[in-house]
Amino acid sequence: MNETSAQRWGAASGFAVVLVGAAAMVFERGAVTPADPAGTVVAHFVGNRGAILAQSMLFLAGGALYLWFLGSLRSFLCRAEGGTGRVSAIAFGAGLVWVVVSMLAQGFQIGVATAADAGVPPALIGTMNAVFTISALPLAVLLAAAAVVTLRQHAFPAWLGWLAVVAAVTQLLLWCGSVIGSGPLAPDGWLSYVLYPAFLLWQIPATVVMVRRAGRPSVEDAPRDPDLVRRP
Repeated sequence: MNETSAQRWGAASGFAVVLVGAAAMVFERGAVTPADPAGTVVAHFVGNRGAILAQSMLFLAGGALYLWFLGSLRSFLCRAEGGTGRVSAIAFGAGLVWVVVSMLAQGFQIGVATAADAGVPPALIGTMNAVFTISALPLAVLLAAAAVVTLRQHAFPAWLGWLAVVAAVTQLLLWCGSVIGSGPLAPDGWLSYVLYPAFLLWQIPATVVMVRRAGRPSVEDAPRDPDLVRRP
């Protein structure tokens, strides 16, 4: 496999992330909050245990795939940014944090589902919901960094840069839901369900662009005008 094919397949892992995430959403069974009666919480996790565990395993697999995509995204942004790739590194680091926190949230969900028969403390449900929403913050940083490299160095088309800005704002709103107990932004609110996958509005077209541009020369490899080179 040559370098262009490797870049193309690495970028295409973004499509795999979307497909696995879509499969996981098939098992969505709603959310519970610490304010729900204890019996309702237990019944929810016991009655939907199989679906919840299947969903968590798929989301964990999606997180592993996203690690691969992040490597391709970092290389793609670095080729456009040039230099030390500072902002590209920020995007990569933020993506790693997002995956780790998201996996931790799934760990809480698996733990609650497997031990629900013994009772579910409200504090544990509150912590689980908080970790899910807190994960939106590093994702917002990733999207913001991608927007910066796009709007400054044209890594992606400009419209995709502004779409990254919008997606970052939606994730910041979702993050605010960490401390909101009721209403549309609460963990069980309708708006949180809308905002949670909003980053895909950037992810899908960004993946398409990365696949199509695989193999193109970087900024540093681009030919230079000899008249612009400083001579001694």
